[in-house]
Amino acid sequence: MKSFLNKKHFHFIALFLIVFISRVPFLSAGYGVEEDSWGIALAAFHTNISGIYEPSRFPGHPVQELIYSALWGYGPLLFNGLCALFSAIGVVFFAMILKHLQFKHFFIAALAFAFIPVFYISSTYTIDFVWSEAFVLISIYYLLKDKLIVCGIFLGLALGCRITTGAMLFPFMLIIWQQQNFKQNFINLLKIAIPMTTIVVLAFLPLFKQFGFSFFMYYDQFPYPPITKVLYKMIPGVFGFVGVIAIGISFLMIFKNRNKKLFGELFNYNLDKKIITASFIVIILYSISYFRLPQKSGYMIPILPFVILLLGNYLSSKQFISVCIAFIISPFIFSINLTDKLRGAAYTKFAITFKLSGQELFFDAFSGPLFSDYSKRKQKIKFVETIIEKTKNINSKTVIISGWWYNEIMVTMIPHQKNNNVNFEPYIDSVKITKYLAEGYEIYYLPEQYIYNDQMYNMNITNSLSKEFKF
Repeated sequence: MKSFLNKKHFHFIALFLIVFISRVPFLSAGYGVEEDSWGIALAAFHTNISGIYEPSRFPGHPVQELIYSALWGYGPLLFNGLCALFSAIGVVFFAMILKHLQFKHFFIAALAFAFIPVFYISSTYTIDFVWSEAFVLISIYYLLKDKLIVCGIFLGLALGCRITTGAMLFPFMLIIWQQQNFKQNFINLLKIAIPMTTIVVLAFLPLFKQFGFSFFMYYDQFPYPPITKVLYKMIPGVFGFVGVIAIGISFLMIFKNRNKKLFGELFNYNLDKKIITASFIVIILYSISYFRLPQKSGYMIPILPFVILLLGNYLSSKQFISVCIAFIISPFIFSINLTDKLRGAAYTKFAITFKLSGQELFFDAFSGPLFSDYSKRKQKIKFVETIIEKTKNINSKTVIISGWWYNEIMVTMIPHQKNNNVNFEPYIDSVKITKYLAEGYEIYYLPEQYIYNDQMYNMNITNSLSKEFKF
């Protein structure tokens, strides 16, 4: 026991405890703020009671979803707690990667990664981002240790959580590529690809049996967002206001440093050129992927360790530590979020409100992104409970188009007795609307959902054939 707790392991144990404990106060308030997080819980419930794997959304996230289905019944604290656990594991392995690369300030660099707002927030509720990232970081560690089969196993688990992590295979091969030794390169590729592919095939086999190759798809009923919203989610939505300022200053410092010294002599940590190139490739690949479907800040999580690597490589020690400190405090101050009374966040009396892309937002120096997200979760739970209470005593045949509220309503209603007069629907097309009306149903929609119901099916009839559900 004494040898395990020696100085060699102390940093990693301390990191694990700091990261995990920092998440604990935010693990309550349901399964999270996202529609998808409640969708994971709903799919886990259905899989558990039916014995047939149901994905929360295509193309599926079977490694996480099947584990959650086996654990159904223990509530959101366990589901969210597992995300917190994986975040702590991922941060520890990132620190181990940095230590292996002889990265001087590995502890504060790993801590900075842990507290970047999008990663911190995603590790407090039920979503697949953090699971996938933890498996990726474990696989990178074993890649650098030249344990390629183990690397392939964990990369396969990462793909089983998020299929987009398959893009990591390209920078992986660059890192281990040996010039003019194509036979060894091919062998190395097989050592990673065979265990990775085996796990992916096994993980997605239940989906293939049910849907064939048609499961390999995704839904995107919403139009491409305004560029202001795209950039907001990509930059402030990822790093927070303080983090964005720190990155902006970092770019200025890098430019300034570059003018002072020869490019090759500047680097504080002298990372291998392959690592630097691979880092840029990861950032480019996932940025392109984000712009293709810019719906969530969480899509940018895979680039975060590589951003930190590059900042550490191009900044001086003092500059880099300052940036890390900015990342660490970023979740706690200066929040920008929606003011919407149903799905917005709480803010203090000192907040400034403004309009952006047709939505009212606030800027609050005294409430950080972490607190905004948590208050938004509680606000949405309150609204859903109000909906359920209002529908308990409806005596007429009623359909409620619920849109993005559907998953949360369905999960919340699981322990409640169902009112058979009321059907909740996520979205319904013109054929189903006509059928419901012919059967004598009154059709309602929750706030704003007539817009998205029309967008889903490329029509313009929902508002004329239904009415808003009043509270």
